[in-house]
Amino acid sequence: MLTKAGSGSTAIFARNTLSAQTLQQLMGWLKDGTFKSGTKLPSQNELIEKFGVSRTGVREALQSLAALNLIEIRPGLGCFVRAISPEYIINADVLAVLLEKEAILQVIETRKVVEAGTAALATARATEEDFWLMEDVLGRVEKALARGESVSLAAAEFHVAVARASHNTVMEKLVRSFIQLMAKAGDLLETSTEDVTTFKQHELVSHRELYDVIRKGDPDQAKKAMVDHITYSEILIVEAFKQAEGIEN
Repeated sequence: MLTKAGSGSTAIFARNTLSAQTLQQLMGWLKDGTFKSGTKLPSQNELIEKFGVSRTGVREALQSLAALNLIEIRPGLGCFVRAISPEYIINADVLAVLLEKEAILQVIETRKVVEAGTAALATARATEEDFWLMEDVLGRVEKALARGESVSLAAAEFHVAVARASHNTVMEKLVRSFIQLMAKAGDLLETSTEDVTTFKQHELVSHRELYDVIRKGDPDQAKKAMVDHITYSEILIVEAFKQAEGIEN
């Protein structure tokens, strides 16, 4: 009998976050051998009960797995795990991000507009507490780097800290709604880069530099620094998408 999981967070932007979480959980089952080649996945009703998501969310996750050729959907019979190599399952994490490529690129475009504004406002409105929060996030990036862990989520949370420092709750909520897709893009970069340690070090340094510019209190410089920061990431992400599409082909 499957036990029910928590309902999770609600999606605010683009694709359904719960559907993406369900997809990641299902891929985790394939990786760890919970469901081996040829076996049947739980029914949609069981997955709905397990993950606490809507039927649409479960269906989207299953369709994504099918699009990645990880499962076969047999009408009237259910979903069956395909015979696939371990290497393909590893690459599936990268390929899954491609399913959200358009949403990620739209987020990047939106971020340039919104976060240029939050950075400018933060130069005028940030309190010492706001700067402490930014420093705390930078410390988490540094610790993750030292431990050899992913820095993508902490790096994304730095941008939320900047938005919070704008003291505009609408802007903060908007930037916060991007965080999962931002982290996914970061994960893709960490997966695709040849020198992951150098990339993570650059993430730490670039966010520290952004912090220093905001701290100086010049709104125009802060705007430019934020746009330049996001544009640099955009270039890397577009290149990573090209590499991932090469894997897919």
